[in-house]
Amino acid sequence: MSAQETKVSAGALLRFSAACFEKLGVTPRDAQITAENLLFANLRGVDSHGVIRLKIYTERLRAGGFKANVRPRIVSEEASCALLDAGNGLGQVAGVEAMKLAIAKAGQTGAALVGLKNSNHFGAAAFYAIQAVESGMIGFAATNAGASMAPTGGREGRLGNNPVAIAVPAGKYPPLVLDMATGAVAWGKIFLAQQKGEKIPASWALDKNGVPTDDPNAAADRGLIQPFGGYKGYGLSLFIDILTGVLVGGGFSTHVKSLYQKLESPSDVAQTFAAIKIDSLMLHAEFCRRVEEIIDLMHACPRAPGSDRIYVPGEIEHETEQRRRSEGIPINATLREELIALARDLGVPSLF
Repeated sequence: MSAQETKVSAGALLRFSAACFEKLGVTPRDAQITAENLLFANLRGVDSHGVIRLKIYTERLRAGGFKANVRPRIVSEEASCALLDAGNGLGQVAGVEAMKLAIAKAGQTGAALVGLKNSNHFGAAAFYAIQAVESGMIGFAATNAGASMAPTGGREGRLGNNPVAIAVPAGKYPPLVLDMATGAVAWGKIFLAQQKGEKIPASWALDKNGVPTDDPNAAADRGLIQPFGGYKGYGLSLFIDILTGVLVGGGFSTHVKSLYQKLESPSDVAQTFAAIKIDSLMLHAEFCRRVEEIIDLMHACPRAPGSDRIYVPGEIEHETEQRRRSEGIPINATLREELIALARDLGVPSLF
């Protein structure tokens, strides 16, 4: 831990976040769900999606872009599919309802997909996908976002840094969890670099003129995220936008609002959730045995020079969670002051 960081317990951070949401008129249940999503990210070391988002969530709830206490409603439904309308409510609340519905339907039909429109930022996508694993299934979650990436060869935002998460039961091992955005990095990591006064890799972002930059301030000032892998990241982002916004009748491309702009306006985010019942294809125990085998094959791969260990997706995050549950979650100095100011503003007990 750096000298500029303070560690807080998971329980304290959860209570603080939930208390902030309740002060903004969110019901205790919905406040708890939203706080759990932010804590999930911090525990797994994905600090770009954790309590660093509390301030902007507060601002959007106050401005009206996020609606408190809105219940998602079913627009259309079949045996293995459904479309929900989030009513511009908290993305986490609607997302949990959509994932639960996908799991329930998959339990009956073998596989299910649920679309969600008129939603908002829903935090870490793995939070939803991993819920299917808890029911013995494979989980999938994806969302679009405000246009912050240009198509390959462009210099103006046309696509979001659209993420996708897949979670798979792994028997004796922690679940395999892939949670990745289609940009080189999440905006939250650029904001963290701003808070810490650090430079960023030049492969992460473009400035407002479309030129690669290592300055997080230049990136945040009307800049763009670079797609990972060049045209491959661009193509994947485009198809995630089609499978979310276009498919479910929600916003897509430039129709989706940025989390940090026009705080009073609904974001028009769209999301897709899916679950696969493993027992529909093979015995769950046999599937897990086969996943264990492929994990063992990855771990046993001869290592390249300079590599101490080979990980599988989700392994680093799982180990980070175990450590942070024991040792606490690090909060950098800038975020610490931000949370102190937020506590004072909302009239909730401070963490520090």
